[in-house]
Amino acid sequence: MKVILLFLLIAALCAGCLRAGSPPAGESTPALGDTRTRTKDGMVMVYVPAGEFPMGTTDGFKDEQPVHTVSLDGFWIDRTEVTNEQFATFLNEKGNQEEGGATWLNIGSAECLIEQVGGEYRPREGYARHPAVCVTWYGAAAYCEWAGARLPTEAEWEYAARGPEGRKFPWGNEFDCTLCNSWGDGCDGYARTSPVGSFPGGASWCGALDMLGNVWEWVADWYDADYYASSPSQNPTGPSSGMYRVMRGGSWFAYQHPTNNPRWYRNNDLPNLSYGYVGFRCAGDSR
Repeated sequence: MKVILLFLLIAALCAGCLRAGSPPAGESTPALGDTRTRTKDGMVMVYVPAGEFPMGTTDGFKDEQPVHTVSLDGFWIDRTEVTNEQFATFLNEKGNQEEGGATWLNIGSAECLIEQVGGEYRPREGYARHPAVCVTWYGAAAYCEWAGARLPTEAEWEYAARGPEGRKFPWGNEFDCTLCNSWGDGCDGYARTSPVGSFPGGASWCGALDMLGNVWEWVADWYDADYYASSPSQNPTGPSSGMYRVMRGGSWFAYQHPTNNPRWYRNNDLPNLSYGYVGFRCAGDSR
C-alpha cells in the first residue's frame, strides 16, 4: 500500500510540473539563440524566450497607442518569410483552395511570383527564394497549419521584431537602409522583393530576419483601432472578431519609406485580399 501511495504522489507531482511549464524528462528548455528546422517545409525557426516589452509607440498613429507592457510565453518564429518555393510545394499537395470568397493564392495577378505549368505549381524563374506574395490571410493561415505551425499573434510578432527594449527597428533605434529591403529607395539594391535573408545585419534580437521591409506580413489577430487601450497584459491574441486582419512589418513599397514614418506601423486589410507586397511567416508554441 505504501508503495502504491508513493507512486501516486510522484505521478501527481510530475503532472503538476508539466502543467507549470517544465519540460518533459530528457528535454531542455529552449533558450535565446536556439534554432530548429521544421520537418514539413525545411523552415528554420528561432526561439523567442518568455519576457515582456513595451508594445506600441508614443510617436505613431492613434491605433498604436497607448504604449502598454505585454508579457509573453516563449515561442518559436520563422527566421524568414515563407518563400515561393515553399508555398508552391504546399499548393501542389493541397491545391489552391477557395476560402473567404478567394483562392489562397491570387495566381492570376501580374505580381504573383508562382505559376502553374502542366498542373504543377512552381516559382517563377529567379524567385524561388523570394517571399510568397499575393497570398490571402486564409492562405497564410492554411499554410502554417499544413506546416505544423500557426500565424504569430500581433504581440508575438512585435516582440520578436523589437525585443524587451522596444527598439524602433530590429537592429536598433537608428534607421539604416543597407540593413533591410527599404521601400525601393535604391539603397538596398532591390526595386521590389528580395530573396529572404538577404540582410543578415538587420537581424532582430532573437535572430529573425526581414522583419522590417521586403513584404508586409499577415498575423493572426483581427484588427481593432482601439485594441491597445483594452489589451490583456498576458499573451494577448487580439479581438475575438472583426472585419480586417492585422499586417505588420512594412514592405518595399515606396510610400511606406521610414523617413515618412520612422518605424514600422500597424496595417490591416480584408483577409480575402492579396497584394504583391504582402506575405507571411509562421510561429509555434515553445513545445
